[in-house]
Amino acid sequence: MENNTNPSSEEEPSLRDTTNVDLNNVTVVDIDLSPQLPDPFTQIQPVDPLQPDPFIGMEFESEESAKLFYMSYASRVGFSVRISKSRRSRNDESIIMRRFVCSKEGFHLKKSNNNELDEGKKKRKRATIREGCNAMIEVIQKYYGRWIVSKLIKEHNHVIEPPIRVRYIAPEELGHVDPFLGMEFPSHESAQTFYYAYASRVGFDVRIRLSRRSTKDESFVMRRFVCTKEGFALENGEENGEDRNGGKRKKKSRAPTREGCKAMFEVVRKEFDRWVVSKLVLEHTHDLSVLNSKVHYIQSQSEVVVLAKTPQIGDQLANRTPCNDNNSINVNNSKINDNSNDNNMFWNERKRGNNFSFGLDDTQKFLVYLKRMNTENPTFSYAFQVDKNNCLTHAFWADARARASYYYFGDAVTLDTDFKEDSHLLPFITFNGLNHHLQSVLFGCALIVDQNEDSFVWLFENWVASMGTHHPSSLKTAHDDVIGSAISRIFPETRHVFCEKQIFEKCKEKLGHLYSIYPSFEEEFRNAIKGPQTVEEFELGWNLMLEKYDLGENSWIQYLYGIRVKWVPVFLKDTFTGEISLDFEPESLRELYFRKYFNVKTPLQVFITLFDHAMAGWSERESLEDLASSFTKPVLNFPSNLLKQMSGMYTRSVYNIFEKEFVESLGYYVERIEDGLVSKYNVINENNNNIIHKIIYDISDKRASCSCGKFESCGILCRHILRVFLTNGLRTLPDFYVLKRWTKEAKNGFVLDESLRFNELYRDAVRFAKEGSSSGEVFSLAQQNLQVAFSEVYQMKQDMINRCTMR
Repeated sequence: MENNTNPSSEEEPSLRDTTNVDLNNVTVVDIDLSPQLPDPFTQIQPVDPLQPDPFIGMEFESEESAKLFYMSYASRVGFSVRISKSRRSRNDESIIMRRFVCSKEGFHLKKSNNNELDEGKKKRKRATIREGCNAMIEVIQKYYGRWIVSKLIKEHNHVIEPPIRVRYIAPEELGHVDPFLGMEFPSHESAQTFYYAYASRVGFDVRIRLSRRSTKDESFVMRRFVCTKEGFALENGEENGEDRNGGKRKKKSRAPTREGCKAMFEVVRKEFDRWVVSKLVLEHTHDLSVLNSKVHYIQSQSEVVVLAKTPQIGDQLANRTPCNDNNSINVNNSKINDNSNDNNMFWNERKRGNNFSFGLDDTQKFLVYLKRMNTENPTFSYAFQVDKNNCLTHAFWADARARASYYYFGDAVTLDTDFKEDSHLLPFITFNGLNHHLQSVLFGCALIVDQNEDSFVWLFENWVASMGTHHPSSLKTAHDDVIGSAISRIFPETRHVFCEKQIFEKCKEKLGHLYSIYPSFEEEFRNAIKGPQTVEEFELGWNLMLEKYDLGENSWIQYLYGIRVKWVPVFLKDTFTGEISLDFEPESLRELYFRKYFNVKTPLQVFITLFDHAMAGWSERESLEDLASSFTKPVLNFPSNLLKQMSGMYTRSVYNIFEKEFVESLGYYVERIEDGLVSKYNVINENNNNIIHKIIYDISDKRASCSCGKFESCGILCRHILRVFLTNGLRTLPDFYVLKRWTKEAKNGFVLDESLRFNELYRDAVRFAKEGSSSGEVFSLAQQNLQVAFSEVYQMKQDMINRCTMR
């Protein structure tokens, strides 16, 4: 049995730090740190669709990959991990089983103390660290080399609190400052990160040797970090070949790992929560050498720091660093500053600027990834360009999920280019849309270094070629003339729409003096944009606003007016944009996930790995909602045939929007202003008589149009038309008012091309293989059924060929 805890009585046996994780075989690096704290004694955190939880049968490329995944999961949920047990092969002594447990697993053993000098000595009562927690995961190596989760317990018997954020740090980011007595840090985690980075650069590994807690609140007041070769292995009964029950057992001799090294780094907490280096030994008694690729997880209650101990990661970061980059440690008055407004503890943020570029190593590894994905699944499409130095400048890729999503929901597309507003982000672009559950879906993504018109023309051409079908009805982007010119060249029939939210934010910058002087200006400005139902109303309101605030000569206001047809709602009423309600804002991939982790310091390989697993989680989330909508129906709050009809057709999320419109319609009254086969109505809110919506209703074919244009822009009937329908006794909606893209059947009835059919079968075949190889009996049954199915498919194909030949 192996245990990675030190048997020394001074050693802290349960630490929120785990070291020595190889990055070479990473298959899952999934960390999402929710800002919501769990209720006391929560056993299992709610499933985050971005981050897959462990499950029985989960597979990994290596034991280290499994370890890294479980550590990532533990960091997200809020506990720390240690190795509890291992089993080795009798053939070659290689490890074939690993058990990772919560650091609070088991209980402390009461060790006998035979040292007479300690008799009568008052010893401080240690904090209880082991609490008998049973949470664990066990992985075993299968005959074909992969590692499978064979045992799993998720429940904890103690409070688990997830930290708020994660930070990726390369040791090279800390420069070449050596530790010294009196050095100050804002926290003991900061000190730990610094010393681990120093150790990685110098060439040794670190463990926590000793800690001391306050007698008042049990918080740490001292931490001592030592070289892993500090001290000597204890020759206790277990080391001499005796088990814990006193019996003899055969135990193989192991190479000594402790060599009595004296190197250490101790920090103590001073007033104002400053941590100061109080003891320091830099000399080692052994040779130093750069270690293999490793990572440290340094976890506190507020964040997780992932310290990558590898020169390769540093090289990747350096390859993508701007030329004029100030990346030095900020040391003032012997103190390493901690700027709470910065995402880094010790250094100034790198700026992407105009000199950002991918290095040759980044480029080669990324192209290997693209080719491997295409080899594994031919439906994966990609394109790229490199410069004269063979470094990446453009890349686009889309898998079968993205292409299928575009088949179903590609009528309204959003181009996310947030990186242009934030120099700390990777130049990552996504094509997004909304599915029938009001969830964001991906239609493809890209990395673009040069943001000129030709670059975006290249991107749009490759995206269209990959999607292979219709152009979108609308394409929403940030306000950018370069992107606009490229869209006009590639999508002449597509309506280009500027992001309204981004324009309002830009107005606060351009018109800041008005926002500060006139508190009511912001609301009046928004009303002038969102309120009008006709172009005439907009023109009138706009001119009144210009006159009131003397904005007639303002160049920004004049520019906004010149592009009004691309962002003012009244000019977009006849275009489908998918904006389903004023208070609904689609999820942003970057806001939910990427902005937290993927800045210019993130290694491209890590970025791709995280991105792939994030997208897999989004796909799984959509599938779960498909299942829920298929087998459940919303509870009807009103006895209405119309609501009953829509509850059976719309997905749950869309039905909730429709039900809200139905309920709100009851607060309006109708005035018939023109009678006949085509009638005209005024629909007026009972609480606000000043707002009148005009409805034209053709009784013969039951078609209606409203001045608000909601149905034309989002595909769901507005409350005003519903009020007229109820007034005229219409109790069920005609089929043409139910857009298929919002229904449970949104993904049914499409004829997939060969590549998408291949992807569907490929995914099912992989699942079949995993289940079919679980045991010998299951394998035999699976193989027999597969042979029968293959024979039937082959026979059908031959029959179709023969029929075509006869014709």
